[in-house]
Formats: sequence, structure tokens, C-alpha cells
Amino acid sequence: MKQELKETGESQLCVTDPDAKSMKNNGKHEVCFNVQTAVDSKYKLIVDSDTVNDVNDQGQLSNMGHKTKQVFRDQKTTIVADTGYYNYLEIIDVVDENTELLIKPQKGKQDKVASGFDKGNFKYDSINDKYICLLGYELPFKWNGKQDGKEYKRYTCEAFDFCGQKEFCTSAKGGRAVTRLSDEELIEQITENTRKQNNIYKQRGQIVEHPFGTIKRHWGYTYFLTRGLRSVGTETSLICLAYNFKRMIKIMGVNELIRLLRDRAHSLSKIYNVYLNEIA
Repeated sequence: MKQELKETGESQLCVTDPDAKSMKNNGKHEVCFNVQTAVDSKYKLIVDSDTVNDVNDQGQLSNMGHKTKQVFRDQKTTIVADTGYYNYLEIIDVVDENTELLIKPQKGKQDKVASGFDKGNFKYDSINDKYICLLGYELPFKWNGKQDGKEYKRYTCEAFDFCGQKEFCTSAKGGRAVTRLSDEELIEQITENTRKQNNIYKQRGQIVEHPFGTIKRHWGYTYFLTRGLRSVGTETSLICLAYNFKRMIKIMGVNELIRLLRDRAHSLSKIYNVYLNEIA
């Protein structure tokens, strides 16, 4: 097994299902898959879903965001995501003129938060292009960089030798450094909008957890019956489809749902016939 891990470059291996990963789930580690859903706030219907084996959600915001935008097309949409999805590059990739994002940033390192030297307490001076720490010392611009296709600026403190607080601020020999993305202003605006719309942000749990609560607690569906990422993904899609059908029956009734499905099938049939005629 160790040789196989070395050859594949993976850090873990499940002998019963090679695609499954050990993940933190409800305060403990379990071998499982990561199910992603986008849920509408009004009816609690599942807009789209995906099944991945990423051990956390930090790389899934743009994935689910783009899936949601494909459903709503050019409509104005507000996406509410929890802190686990916070990733600068993912956030920048999701937001556009039709998409508003509400998400709270992750807390900084506990020692920096406790001492007050977290980046969030550093003020940015846009006129002079520099940061100012909570003690009033400046971090001037030093150099430009690029990572994962995104440009950023680096600011470095020059007062670390005599400020008297270096041990609480940084362990770097060259002093505290702060990175600012070219789209940092957008990130700051999202943080401020989330703070102002905290009443909407607080509804996130009751929106997205509604389907999970129904599927896992009411239906008792707490584990998958299949193996392999592709099969489990199909199983997830079928579960979500069943949930949406039951939810729609609850909302509009069986007769109205059947009527809507018949109308939709009739419209699709017309489109399909036109398409075949054009090909012919």
C-alpha cells in the first residue's frame, strides 16, 4: 500500500473504494464523499448538485456557482456560502454583474487574531499604495507577483526591528509581509456587503440544510449503496431528483405537477421535431 501511495502521489487509500476519502464529518473523520448542492431560498428545491472527493469545500465555490448560473442564465442571483468555501481565487471567478456573493472570511491564525495582528486589522491606504498596521507603522509596496494566473502585490514592514511587537506579529526574519490581490477591492466589497446583509446570510443554514435534513434524517439515507465516484455521483443525482419531485408534490400537488410535465414534454417534442427537420 505504501508503494502504491508513493507511486500515485496520494496521501490516503481506501481498499473498499479507491475514490472515497477520509473527511471530517460532524466532528469526526469518516471515509466518504463530498456532496455539493445549490438550493433555492423560496421553495428549498435543489437547483443542482455534484459529488466530489475533495476533503474540503474550498475548491467548490466556482463549480457550484457556475452550475447555478447555467440554470438561472441572465437572472440576478445572490449566492450565499459558508466560510468553508472561502477562497480568493474561487470568489473572483464567481462574481459578475448578475451574481452577488455573500460569504464570511475565514478567521486568521488564532495567535494573530488574539494579538490583533491579523491582516483584517491592517488598513490599506489606496492613495499611497501601502498598508498601515494597528500600531501605525507602514508596510510599503515592495514587488509584484503572480500565482495561479492572478496578479498580486507584496507589502513588507520596515519597522519590525524597533516596533517592539514583532514576536506577536510574525516569525519571518525579514518582518511582516502582506499580500494584496489585484481584485482585493472586490473581496473587501463582498466582505462589507455580507456584513450589511447579515440577516440574509444567517438564513444560509436553513436553506441549504433543508434537503440534507429531509434526505438523511427523514428518509434515513445516511450512506451510499454504490462504489466509485461516477456511480456515487449518479446515486446522488437520483436522490436529489426524488427529493425535488416529493418537494414539488408538496408545493403544488400531483395533478398540477403532471400538467406541467406534460406541457414541458410537449414543448420539447416540438423543439426536437424542428431540429430533426432542419437536419433533414
